[in-house]
Amino acid sequence: MSKLKSFLFASLLIVLFLPFVVLPVRAQESNFDVTVSPVFFDLAAKPGSSVGGKVRLRNNTASSLPIKIEVKKLGGDENGELTIQNAPDDTNSWFEVKTPTLIAPPAEWTSIPFTITVPDTAAYGYYWALSFTQDSSTGKTVTGAKVNASIVVPVLLNVSKDGAKTDGKISEFTTDAGWYEYLPTNFKTEFSNTGNVHIRPRGNIFIKDSLGRSVATLDVNPNQGAILPGTKKEFTTPWSDSFAWYEAKTSNGKPVLDKNGKPQRELKIRFDKILDLRIGKYTATSLVVISDGTRDIALEKSVSFFVFPWKIVIGAIVFIVFALLGLFSTTRSIIKRIRSWFGRK
Repeated sequence: MSKLKSFLFASLLIVLFLPFVVLPVRAQESNFDVTVSPVFFDLAAKPGSSVGGKVRLRNNTASSLPIKIEVKKLGGDENGELTIQNAPDDTNSWFEVKTPTLIAPPAEWTSIPFTITVPDTAAYGYYWALSFTQDSSTGKTVTGAKVNASIVVPVLLNVSKDGAKTDGKISEFTTDAGWYEYLPTNFKTEFSNTGNVHIRPRGNIFIKDSLGRSVATLDVNPNQGAILPGTKKEFTTPWSDSFAWYEAKTSNGKPVLDKNGKPQRELKIRFDKILDLRIGKYTATSLVVISDGTRDIALEKSVSFFVFPWKIVIGAIVFIVFALLGLFSTTRSIIKRIRSWFGRK
């Protein structure tokens, strides 16, 4: 009987305390959490030479993390975004990663060097991605990580040889409307790569009012997005610096949708910017520059639009009319009193 009681007591302890026992588990993709630097490489090399770089990787988890590094081919989709191509590519053999697999220590940075050997027969531009994923083949384990399945670092190579052409054009520069009651205005700059090497256009949008005064300067492609040869990419640049502007309505950090599923907006007003009320005609000029390392190519395009906050204008007119009527009535009353005072004298 005493043995039965001991068995039951031991079983009860196991049931009560088992949820608090931390057991090691095989690393899953959902437990992958790393940081890499830099976030891309822009390289140039001559045919028959070698070029390389070094990726720094930080394991953000509390345990050692097995990492697998793969070289994949990059291409551009119809929107100009860099995408991984699943088809095999012979140029991947040019790419050598010194440590294709490693065990990253917790909360530490690890350096991962790589080398690209460019053959004499190379053309003008080649594009890869270094893919970092958790290596499940090692049998190592990790616990307590954030959710982040994988990460890639683009590696773009321009081959410096006769015939290499750096060129592009602003295909379109537009606003999302021709007339606004309130800002924001969203400028869309579509840029086409008409050369045979990748480019990273950078520039500004300069906005002037109807009197020719400069009212704003905005960045185009601040994240230095690359455009591959034969593709085009659209960059959106918002302008909302005003006394009154629309802002996306949110609740608990999520956008609020109307009955049609479209995001709702709410009007915001900053009284410290009352002198920055946007009204009238504005002209925006996109000035974008591309460079081949030795010279800059400047490209320019302009667009005009109108801002007319009619509710504020009508409210101001009504206020002025009532203020003038009040002033007129007060002045008339004062004049009457003065006349009656002199009349009694």
